Amino acid sequence: MRRDHPIANGACRLVLVRHAIAQGNGRFQGHRDVPLTAEGRRQLSDLIPRLARHQIKAIYSSDLLRARATAAIAAREFFVTVETRPHLREMHFGQWQGLSWQQIAERYPRLANLWVKRFPHQPIPGAECFNDFVKRVRRELSTLVAASQDRCVLVVTHAGVIRVALASALGMQFHDLFRLALDPCAVNVIDCFQDGFLVRGVNG
Repeated sequence: MRRDHPIANGACRLVLVRHAIAQGNGRFQGHRDVPLTAEGRRQLSDLIPRLARHQIKAIYSSDLLRARATAAIAAREFFVTVETRPHLREMHFGQWQGLSWQQIAERYPRLANLWVKRFPHQPIPGAECFNDFVKRVRRELSTLVAASQDRCVLVVTHAGVIRVALASALGMQFHDLFRLALDPCAVNVIDCFQDGFLVRGVNG
């Protein structure tokens, strides 16, 4: 298996993985604690070869079951203990949590239309403020990076968290977040330096 590019001195390599397919995939899951599906569990055997090129020294996971179940497979392969981090959770979607987009559009037609037009500035009733979510994600990832200089670390988390990380590294506007495809078990790689970022892979 070909190894990835060496890590520059003082840098941290984040390997950000979205959890495998979970029950209700495609819905606004947020903080709902749902398990992986049978298909999701089958995905995990394909994930390990894609991670093998990285010399993973630490594994961090969202504390939600779908992320922890995905991280556990990598932990067994790399002989690394998983550290669960609640701040790696997906955004809380309030009243929309657990609903599909079709259900949201039917139940909240005016609000759904405004959300599409004004994203990320249009709030969802009862949901985490998007700016607070971004601050949470950035603060948590900064903490992990600061503790992991010269190391490659695996972070198993959720689509929203990874989109914020990639957008921040690429200097993207947040209204373009959904231009980033993030499939279940997608592997994304960011080298983090004191003065910037280098994105090495997206949705791999």
